[in-house]
Amino acid sequence: MARKRIRIEEEDATSQAGWLFADSFLALMVIFLATISFVPALTSGVVMGSGSVGKIAGSNYIKGLVLTYDTFDAAAIEKDIKTFITNEKLSPLSEVMYARIVSGFSANENEDTGKMRAIGISVAIKKSKISYFENATLDLSASDKLKPESFVLRLTLAPKGAN
Repeated sequence: MARKRIRIEEEDATSQAGWLFADSFLALMVIFLATISFVPALTSGVVMGSGSVGKIAGSNYIKGLVLTYDTFDAAAIEKDIKTFITNEKLSPLSEVMYARIVSGFSANENEDTGKMRAIGISVAIKKSKISYFENATLDLSASDKLKPESFVLRLTLAPKGAN
């Protein structure tokens, strides 16, 4: 008599392979995020210039600079940047990599008026040909915490050619 074959059912783990990959990837991401910090170190910053805005300017990245002015004066801006570079012992070839221009506006004006003033300041910076701003990326903003005639320059400095 022919012997009846009994079919043995084998386990198939291929359906679990995707979950194994996902769990392994998740574990690696947790380890990566635990060992790497994405938050830049912040300092209290250095506030210079002739403006009177107090603590409004905020804090900087390391080796950043906040300049405050009540009127545009290219020579004063250039002198303040040079003084900062000397005091912080940065490379004499340092330049502004990023500049945020924040201009003020009054309560009876809107934010666009302040941004238009910031545009005017950026044009004045480019026209004055301040060497530190030769390759700078400019960002424009406005704040009602500043007087309409005041502006703040938040600068990030880097060695020439680093950006």
